[in-house]
This record gives sequence, C-alpha cells and structure tokens, in this order.
Amino acid sequence: MTNLLRRLRYLIHQDEEASGLDEEMRLHVELRTRRLAEQGMAPDQARVAARRQFGNRASLEVAGAEVWGVAFWDRLIQDLRYALRSLRKSPGFAAVAVATLAVGIGMNTAVFSIVNGVMLRRLPYPDPDRLVSLWEETSRNPSILHTSGGNLGAAGEKRRTTVSPANLIDYRQGTTAFEGLAGVDRTLMNLTGLGAPDRIYGESVTANYFELAGAKPVLGRTFTAEEDQPGAPHVVVLAFEFWQRKLGGDTDVLDRKIMLDGVPYQVIGVLPRGFQPVSKFVITTEPILYFVPAAYSKELLNSHGDHEVDVLARLKPGVSIQTAQSQLDAVSASLGQRHPQSNQGVRAVLTPLLDDVVSQFRDSLTALLGASALIVLITCVNVANLLLVRAVARRHETSVRLALGAARTRILRAFLTESMLVSAAGCIAGVLLGAVLMRLLVAAAPANIPRLDAIDMDWRVFAVAAAIATITGLIFGLAPAWQASRARPAESLKTTERRGSRTAQARWRGIFTAAEVALSLMLLVGAGLFLKSFAKIMGIDLGFQTERVLAMNINLPNAHYATASQRLAFYDDLETRVRGLPGVQAVAYANRLPLRGGWSTGIQIENIDAQCQADSQAVNPDYFETLGIPLLRGRLLTTADRNGAPYVAVVNQAFARIFLNNTDPIGRRFRRGPDAMWISVVGVVNDIRRDGKMMKDINPQIYIPAAQTDAYPVRIADFAVRTAGDPHLLLHAIQQQVWAIDKDQPITNVRTMDEIITRRVAEQRFEMLLLTVFAGVAVILAVIGVFGALSYSVDQRMNEFGVRVALGASPAHVLSLVLKQAGALIAGGIAVGLAGAWALTRLIGHLLFHVEPHDTATYIAAAAALSAIAFLAAAVPALRGARVDPVSALRYE
Repeated sequence: MTNLLRRLRYLIHQDEEASGLDEEMRLHVELRTRRLAEQGMAPDQARVAARRQFGNRASLEVAGAEVWGVAFWDRLIQDLRYALRSLRKSPGFAAVAVATLAVGIGMNTAVFSIVNGVMLRRLPYPDPDRLVSLWEETSRNPSILHTSGGNLGAAGEKRRTTVSPANLIDYRQGTTAFEGLAGVDRTLMNLTGLGAPDRIYGESVTANYFELAGAKPVLGRTFTAEEDQPGAPHVVVLAFEFWQRKLGGDTDVLDRKIMLDGVPYQVIGVLPRGFQPVSKFVITTEPILYFVPAAYSKELLNSHGDHEVDVLARLKPGVSIQTAQSQLDAVSASLGQRHPQSNQGVRAVLTPLLDDVVSQFRDSLTALLGASALIVLITCVNVANLLLVRAVARRHETSVRLALGAARTRILRAFLTESMLVSAAGCIAGVLLGAVLMRLLVAAAPANIPRLDAIDMDWRVFAVAAAIATITGLIFGLAPAWQASRARPAESLKTTERRGSRTAQARWRGIFTAAEVALSLMLLVGAGLFLKSFAKIMGIDLGFQTERVLAMNINLPNAHYATASQRLAFYDDLETRVRGLPGVQAVAYANRLPLRGGWSTGIQIENIDAQCQADSQAVNPDYFETLGIPLLRGRLLTTADRNGAPYVAVVNQAFARIFLNNTDPIGRRFRRGPDAMWISVVGVVNDIRRDGKMMKDINPQIYIPAAQTDAYPVRIADFAVRTAGDPHLLLHAIQQQVWAIDKDQPITNVRTMDEIITRRVAEQRFEMLLLTVFAGVAVILAVIGVFGALSYSVDQRMNEFGVRVALGASPAHVLSLVLKQAGALIAGGIAVGLAGAWALTRLIGHLLFHVEPHDTATYIAAAAALSAIAFLAAAVPALRGARVDPVSALRYE
C-alpha cells in the first residue's frame, strides 16, 4: 500500500520529481568532470568524457520512470496526445467515424432502453423474484367452465384461463411452498359525489394482497380478513393519485366516505406514491385508483367451474418454482377426482410474474433488439473500413516512425489508441442521441406495452453502450492497427507516389464492404417481410363495417340496477331516445362490442357428445344493422325475442363449419350447461373477427337476444351508434340522453371503431416502422461503405488507369474494371446476406401474418433493391476513374 501511494505521489508530482532527477544527474556529471580535470584532463575533454561515462540521460530517465511504475502512463498520455493531434488534422474522417458510431450506438441504446425497462428491470416490489402468477389451463373442455377472460399477461397456452375462487381455497390449503396466494381482479366503478360522474379503474383483492405486494399505507391501514367477507361493511383503500387528485390530499381522508356505484365506501387507508398494482401492467392507459375487498360470495366459493380471478403468489424463501408447481399438480389432480365435471383436465400453472407481464411482447422486442444489434455491427464494420483506409493512407508516416526506431508494438498501440478515442467520442454522442431516440420510441410505442413509464437510462444501458464502444475500438480497430504496424519502411520510403494498396489490405477492405452489404440485406429482408405482413393485416376483412360507428361503455351499478331486467329497461329507453337524434342511423347495445372484449362459454349441442367452446354475445335486434353484419340464412333477432318467448340465437358460419361439419345449423339446439334451457338457432350471419386479431382464426360465435335476460350471465355494458356524419359530433347529445335517465351515470371509453382498429394494429405498425427505419439506415451505411471503398480504390489506381488510357484503353473499359470490382463486392455481400436472412428470418416467422419467413418475392425484391442502390453508389467513383486524364495521372510517375 505504501509503495502504491509513493507511485501515485510521483505521478502527481512528476514534473517536480523529474526536475529533481535532472538536477541529481547534472550534479553527478559535474563531480565526474571535476575529478577528471583534477587528473590532468582538459576541461572540455573532461566534460565530454564525464557525459560518456555517465550514460544516456534519456535512457536513465526512462529507467527511473520504470522503477516508479509510471512509464506506462507516460506512454499512454503521449499516445493520447498524438492521437488527438492526428484526428485534429483529419476532421472529416473524425466527424464521419464519430457520426457513424453515434447512429449505431444511439439506435441500439434507444431500443435497449425499452427492452431493459420492459423485460429486464426488476418489478417494483420487495423480493420480486419470489413473486409468481398462478393460472389455470385446460387440456379439454369441462362440462362446466365459465371464465371472466382476465389477462394478467399472456404466458401459457391459448386454453389458459383465470382461476376459480373455489379452487383457490384448495390451492392455499393443499400447498406449503407459498407465503400466500392472493386473488386479484380488475374492477370498474362509477365515482359520484366528487364532481362529474366518472368511471374509474380499481382492483378487487383478497386481504393478503398488500402483504404479498409489500405495500404499506402512508395513512391508515389495509383490509382485515373480516372485511374480506360477504356482507362486511364497505371499505376502500385509495391510491395516492386518487387521494391527491380527487380529494386534494385531505389529511382527514380516513373520516370520509366516497360513493362507488352508488354505495358509500369508508376510506380506511392511502397507499404510498409510486406503488404499482399488479393490474397496472395490463391496464397501461388508465391509473388504478382504488382497492376494495374481493369478498367472494358463498355461491362463487362453491362453484369450481367459475374462473373469475387472477392470482398473485409469493414463494417462501429458498423454495423453487418447480417445487411449488409439483405441489399444485397434486392439488389439481385431487380436484379433478373430486369435481370431475368442472375440474377434470384443469391444472394450476405457475409463471414468474415478470415473465407473465412481458411475455406477450418478448418476441417482438427481442426481434427489434436483434435488428438494432445488426445496425451496430454495420456501423462497426463501416468504422473499421474507415480506419483501414486511414491506416493505408498513413503508411508513409508509419514507415518514417519505424525507420526512426519506433517499435511495432508502439505503432500498434498508437493506432488502437486513436480508434479507442473515436469509439469513446462515438459512445458519448451515441448515448446522447439514444436519449432523444428513446423518448421518440416511447412516444410512438403501443400504449399496451407494459412498464413504458419505467423506461429510462440506467447502468445497464450505459454499460451496453460502453461495451459496444470498447469492442469497436479494440476488435474492429485491431485489423487496421495490425496492418499499419506491418508496414515496410524500405518499400514505403522509396517514393511518395500513390501506390495500390497491398493485397492483404485490399482483401480486408473488400471483406468489410461485403459484410456491410450482407448485414444490410438481412435487415432489408426482415423489414420487407414485416411490411408485407402489415399490408396483409390491414387488407383483411373484419366481417363488419367500422365506418362512422361510435362505441362507448355505460356500466350500470348494482346499487340502482340490481337485476338484468332493470338494466335491460335502461338500455331499451336509451335506445329509443338516441334513435330519435338527428343523424343516427342505427343503435346497438351488447355485453361487449367487437374489438372491446368478449365472453366465452362452454356449450352442449343436441345430439353431439363433445363439449364445445364458443364466443358469445348478448345483443339487441339492431346490433347487426349497426355493425353491418349481413344475414346469410334464416332470420335475425327481433323485438319479440324476449323473456317468455322461445329461446333463440343467431350463430356465425364458423359455428356450422367447426361444430356441425358444415351442415345447416337452422333449427339445431344447444345449451350452456346440463341444467340450462335449450336455445334454438334461427339464423346464420357472416363471420367476423370480433377480437380484431387478424392473425388468429375465427372462432364459433353465438348471439343471444339481450331481452332474454335469463339466457346469459353477463351484463350489458357497451353501446354503439351508426351515424350519417362524424359520430363524435353526437357524443354530447348521447351524454345528455343518458343523464336524462340517470344523472349519476358516466359514459367512458368512447372511441370510433376505426380508432379502436388503429390501436389494435399499433404493435404491428410499431414493429414495421422500426424495422423499416433500421433497414433504411443500414442501406445508407452500406452505400457509404461501398462508395468509400471504391472511391479509395479508384484514387489508389488512378495512375494505373492513366497508363491504360495512354496505351489506348477506352473510358468504357476503365468503367467496367471498377464496376466489376464493385460487382464482386456486392455479389459476395448479397450471397452471404441471403444466406444469413434465410437462417435468421425463421426466428420471426411466428410474428408474421400470412407471410412465409422464406418468402421468395421479398428476398428477390430486397436483393434487387440493394444491388441497384449499391451499383448507383459505385457508379460515381467508377465514372471518375473513367474520366481520368493520362497526363495528370502519369505526372506522379
């Protein structure tokens, strides 16, 4: 330690120490000179002899620095100064190299910031690695299976469903691997009494939810087990944002009540600022403002077929997810034996919470990260090519240094120092550019990507940028530095004329240029595939008409609309009022409109033993006219299809195709369970993609009359109008009609169908746009690489071309020579790029819609486009070489 401190002190006070060493050496020389003079030598001769005997002072200074351990730092500082002087003399090279690196590192930094914020950063809970989500999945259709369709993430198979609260009790009692399992479900309630009525998001949770999530209130407390029971007093815990925005941060908030769905709820606690509830990762556009006890009813706890809630679980310390899964498998098997109708084939499944939250976007973000990595690689190769050309151009300077005694390792280190300086500058510029691009990407990203609000630049982002810059400076600067250090002074110093570069140097430049073309082609092919896929998505027929249709949510609270008949009366009244407004062509209401959710139920079809699963809707008679869904056979629903009339339904074509082997479904009967009523099919309508997911197959669908309220278990909640003009102009008038019926009823989630579709394809559009931008940047960099390599080659061969022209060669001949060289580079890059694209695009096949990852037309189009652009870039230096003046060219000889 003492030795290290001495070395540091020497390094800090190096000038003083060097002055002292110089004074000491001068004193030794003077003493030796005096001694020689005393021995009879002339003063001048004595001084020369003393210096000769003392030795080389410079060598002694270096030896002294070596002893003190600072020689390395001295040489590094010298190399840095030399590199800075060299770059100052070539501002054009420095600017292009730094700008090129900044583009690559900046784009990678921006994309990696999103990937880091969404996929890599830990969830904002204590010990988040022990948090898991619990789902249920079915290997078959049980005879009783109803689901809310909750979607806390997307990991697992498509037959995966939310959890039955009755099963949750067994999972708690039959396992020992968990600290707890909490039920959680999104809930929406009407807030009144605090200004205009509002529909706000919240969570319905079991009492242990806050303990598992590590949320401690800043005011009051959370729920007790007694409050999480049916019939308990209505209590609510508020989010910090609600407390501040709606209640003005009232310190006496614990003495207040708020009205939710017309019921007073006592405020018992306020959560801290920044707490992110689990549902926030699904509802990305709306804040979660309140929490109420789940208080599952006895009927729900006795019905193992009702799958209604998400489950958040925390593993005990040291318990693996595999151990917990094995315990759940045993409980699932036991439930299947005890409740075969509802639980046979149903299995509880665990997924790490972070994986569950981001799994829907993992593949897309990974593909974008891979594309940005290709951009970085292209920029690195481009900079390596620039450094190689620069090293060749400086071979005379390098030869002079070698001839004067410089070691080849010193030359190698000097060139690497210069490349590291360029990389460091590119890294700084790239991080600054990445910060700007990151904000642009976040603004353009689909709103349904979770955790967008958590995206920023942390140590991981800076570490990746620094690693890229270091690798670029060292690895991609090594070839040029090595070539420079291998210069032969005897050859280079014979003359200063321009000579063709050596074969090895030309080979390296050709490899780098072809590599740029290959990498650019890979990105261009990927962008072409996504562009073609997006075009097919946008061109597919949804099966219904979206133009001039305004959709909205009108959720009626239980306090005032406890029965289905009361809710039906409200919507019937509203339909009559709105139909009379000017410009209204048709009015529809349903439990859920297309693109806004749905309801799936198991059904039994008469004379068919197999259990079937169908998307189901409760709709009014004008539903089909409003959405432009054409009738194909039979009849539509009418106002006569009400309670007391025969139970009827309309089905889609997929119902007959999948369940009835394409036979006529008119007159066939089905029911939703063994004890339910039989429903007769009276009509067949066109297939529609009701979920708006163009990339999925169309499911069987049934439409039940909303007026036959005892035929369905869901609530009417969506309302839509088709108008003759701009539907937004009618929103105020519709709101007035709603308030005329119920002054406390808000309208929420108001959008046109076209706006909803735009949101549905936002993810695909985002991917397509980013890949297109990446491909465009890659092509530009490749063009710059081809142009730069050929420009330098033409410049080096200008005297050769002059000789050829002087001996009778035509300009066309010279042009063909350059274009042949360009053709070889481009063809090699195209060949490697096609092979690389063929290998890599199969990894993104599942992200494409009706486009094969090896789509031949896309490959040919991308190769042709890149070849044409590259040849245009090559034509400029080729024409310059063809117009060579022999007299000017031969003047160098």
